[in-house]
Amino acid sequence: MTQAGRRRYRVVAATLRDRDVAEADRIAEALRGVGWYYSNRSFVIRAALVCLSDALYGKSPAEILRYFIDRRSRRPQPG
Repeated sequence: MTQAGRRRYRVVAATLRDRDVAEADRIAEALRGVGWYYSNRSFVIRAALVCLSDALYGKSPAEILRYFIDRRSRRPQPG
């Protein structure tokens, strides 16, 4: 197989809250439950990054910042 035909992956570390890991696992399990057998936590997180990239495509740095500020303000704070 040529170099161009190979998938390239890098292993990276990310700090996630326990509830975020649990949610990624829940989604992966739901997908496996309906026949998407290749689903795992990494697959779910990569898919989430694609969604984020789509949402921010073409936005300026200021618009990207506003996106995150707006998202954070809509989430209930732990208490």
